[in-house]
Amino acid sequence: MMKMMKVNKSHLVPFAMLLFAAAIISMTFSLNRIAITEGIPVFAFVFWQCLGAALLTFVAAVATRQLPSLQRKDFRLYLLLGTIGTAVPITLIVFVAPKVPAGAIALGLTLSPILTYVIAVLFRIDRVRLLRIAGILFGLAGILLVLLPGQSLPEPGMAPWLLMAFGAPLCYSLSNVCIAILRPPESRPIPLTCGVFACASITMLPVMAVTENWWIFDATMTDGDWALIGNIVISAIFWVFAFEIIRMLGPVLFSTIGYFGTLMGLGWAALYFGEVPSSWIWAAIAILFLGLFLVNRTSKPSSI
Repeated sequence: MMKMMKVNKSHLVPFAMLLFAAAIISMTFSLNRIAITEGIPVFAFVFWQCLGAALLTFVAAVATRQLPSLQRKDFRLYLLLGTIGTAVPITLIVFVAPKVPAGAIALGLTLSPILTYVIAVLFRIDRVRLLRIAGILFGLAGILLVLLPGQSLPEPGMAPWLLMAFGAPLCYSLSNVCIAILRPPESRPIPLTCGVFACASITMLPVMAVTENWWIFDATMTDGDWALIGNIVISAIFWVFAFEIIRMLGPVLFSTIGYFGTLMGLGWAALYFGEVPSSWIWAAIAILFLGLFLVNRTSKPSSI
């Protein structure tokens, strides 16, 4: 399968992969909420999600004879992405999951393309464009439309928690650019994903020790356990696809996953929890999508 991805350079393949990745990652916002409300401790949930994804991709790496590289440059990348691109954003999203509607958290995905562009400009892998600056301003306006009006969320007190959750797309944006800059040209998605999740699970061990957030599966499988297993499988598949899509399209175009992930996330939240977004949320989505359109209007696939 991965061989086919490398051979086919048409735009149809990476964008089809992008849609699939958006569909599965958007499910995790609802699965997070199910798992945490069922009583799985936050840090234990993140640890098992990362460890499970590492084990799944390790099996795939052995089966395809693509073992992760243990060279220093690769290990640095694993540790960096395992921290800012995996452990930290997952912890933020999972911690906030029971406190804010899942659809509102999914809205944060729309920030990723805007933030990725800003970071790409700072790292000089993209240049300043007026249309994109306008898109960033629209994006900020959309976020303010969610956070400021008292009627945008079910309870006004949810706004600070949602703002915390918006730290996750900042982490993802940083990791998108780091992948584009630091990823060795010869690296492959499966062993790279394995190394990243292995380092992420290792970083969560001392956190669990300090917070005493220990938890293990037992014989009685609850909805929360199945939600965690679902997240493990989704995380492994998503990041394998993500590394390949970023290689084919570049970090800014990959971040347009926010277009599709937000709408799909709202759909999953409505299906699982019966959530109905307020008119403020829909207005914010419209403004954010306009901002996304302007940010990505002049984007072209990159071979970074």
